[in-house]
Amino acid sequence: MLGKDAELVRQLASGLDRTDRLMVALRYTEELEVAEIASLIDLEPSEVEFRLDSVRVKVARAHAARVVSEGARRSA
Repeated sequence: MLGKDAELVRQLASGLDRTDRLMVALRYTEELEVAEIASLIDLEPSEVEFRLDSVRVKVARAHAARVVSEGARRSA
């Protein structure tokens, strides 16, 4: 199962632009606060939060689609 999750993360990351990938890494790997990220990449904190929210929505949708797909395969 972990392999499938890792592959999903790789696929999602490849679909993000460079700045979004950097923000995700800084937030979730380095555990920086939004204000710190904004300062580092010269964006307003509200823009960083908006972009991180957008990434979270993409991840949630991709995960939901994978769960539905796996459920359909099991039912067939």
